Amino acid sequence: MSTWTRRARLFVRRRAFLLDLGEEVLFYTEGGPRRARYLLVGRVSPPEWLRLGLPREAVLHYPLEVDPLAFEWEGETLVLPGLRVYLGGPPEFVETPYYAWPLTGPRGRE
Repeated sequence: MSTWTRRARLFVRRRAFLLDLGEEVLFYTEGGPRRARYLLVGRVSPPEWLRLGLPREAVLHYPLEVDPLAFEWEGETLVLPGLRVYLGGPPEFVETPYYAWPLTGPRGRE
C-alpha cells in the first residue's frame, strides 16, 4: 500500500468523484502547476460544491462527464475516462488529455 492510499480518502457522491489527499500538495497538470488537497471529477455546480463541504481553494476540478464509479487503480495511478492522476510521480508518457502528478509530497516534502 502506498503512502497516498493510506492517507487519502475516496468519496463518490451523486455525480461526483472526490479524492481527499489529506493535505495540500503541489501538482503538475495539463494546465501547469496547481496546489490542491482535493481532486474532484464530475460536472458539479457551485451549490453541489457546498454540499460536498469543499473550500473555494485547494480543489483540482476536472468537469468531465463520467460515471464516478468508473474508476480504477493501476498501481499508484488513478484512472478515469480521459484522466490519469499519477500519484507515484511523472509517467514516461501521458496517456490522456487530462492528467496530474505530485511535484512534492504533502506540505512540500520531496
